[in-house]
Amino acid sequence: MKRFIFFRNDRLGDFLILTSILKSIKEKYKDSHITVVCSPLNYALVKKYKIINQVYIHSKKNSIFKKISLLLKINKSKYYASFAVDGKSFSNLCNFLIKAKYKLGLVYKYRIFKMWFSKPNFFYKYFVFDKYETFTSKKDLTKIEHLPSKLINLANYLKLNLKPQKNYYFDTTIKDKKTFKRFYRKFIKKRYILFHFDEKWIDINYVNNNLFYNLLKLQKKINKKIIITTFKNKNDYFLNLKTQVLKSNYNKEILLIENSNLSFFERLINHSICSVSCHSGFLVQIAGSNSCNLIDIINKQDYNWYSSWKPKNTKHKFIFKSNIDKIFINIRIALKSYINV
Repeated sequence: MKRFIFFRNDRLGDFLILTSILKSIKEKYKDSHITVVCSPLNYALVKKYKIINQVYIHSKKNSIFKKISLLLKINKSKYYASFAVDGKSFSNLCNFLIKAKYKLGLVYKYRIFKMWFSKPNFFYKYFVFDKYETFTSKKDLTKIEHLPSKLINLANYLKLNLKPQKNYYFDTTIKDKKTFKRFYRKFIKKRYILFHFDEKWIDINYVNNNLFYNLLKLQKKINKKIIITTFKNKNDYFLNLKTQVLKSNYNKEILLIENSNLSFFERLINHSICSVSCHSGFLVQIAGSNSCNLIDIINKQDYNWYSSWKPKNTKHKFIFKSNIDKIFINIRIALKSYINV
């Protein structure tokens, strides 16, 4: 039996980028054992995957005793390959100490006063890693460095023969599909555009006053249902939108769904004509499991950064942030690629 360990102690979308690699390992090595060291933020997602045999949670808030205890648990096993790809100090320490035939990882570059540094450092990357890829920090990035492709390059060191265009993997159960199908027949009934609202919308000019108006206008123009999703959103712009949606006579054509679980949200994204967000990490990456259509609203200066994270198999259009009226004009233009507007 070959054991593999992945360190992905960060967010939901960061883990999803790895899923095609996890699935390919299980397909090539039928009796393989996969361990994932995750964070409290992505644990609920990671634990859903039946192809993962062991899940450990690490939090930077843990006491030194808990960290040592976890390190000892991880170090009990011998691994065929270790993937230290989250850039966390604890992950790199574990990767250094464990016994693994192959140690693979990401090295994160950053600059201080015109001098370049890396994490882990120069000696670590050359004497610990069997193979590594380099990824530049957001503030120092000057060109697109496609992170999913770099992770695929690491995996192919193990001769998995993966391509960046391969779909990510989301473990959807038959029960999940049936639940969504019943909901669709009862409440949705027709093709729709999905809008996901979170804290990244708050810096858009006039979003508090003109968001609902623009959604109504767009819905009438495209004659498609609009589904609004959000999760624990207490921002003023959204509370105002929610009030207007619930009062509106158009609420049959604009449907609000709050706080859905991850599996239901995945189904909503999967069945949409197009999903629109201000780069919601989970939404963007889960679209990579189904080759979905995306409209991604970002700040212009972040174009290289977000382009470095997008899945290779989605139809992905970027819109730069401005005022809410101009953004919706650009959304309508972008939707022409997916529907007749």
